[in-house]
Amino acid sequence: MDLQTALFLSVSAVALSIFMIVVVVFAHRQKAKELDLEALKIRESNLQQDVQEEVARQMKEVTTRIEVLEAIVTDKKYELSDKITQLK
Repeated sequence: MDLQTALFLSVSAVALSIFMIVVVVFAHRQKAKELDLEALKIRESNLQQDVQEEVARQMKEVTTRIEVLEAIVTDKKYELSDKITQLK
């Protein structure tokens, strides 16, 4: 084997090694981005669930308060008090 062939094979081997390293690095970065995206989707899903639970809790609280207010307003004593206030 002459010197030029040996030099060509050596340079080719180094270039191929560098190319393979670059491919592996880019593949790893792509996988890391996919994992980050998956984590963001999970966080978004959890946040949506938290928001839905909070809205449901607040709706229940408001509904309970409305029921109490309705009970007060429809109470006979309230009506009597309102009539007395109107007579004054």
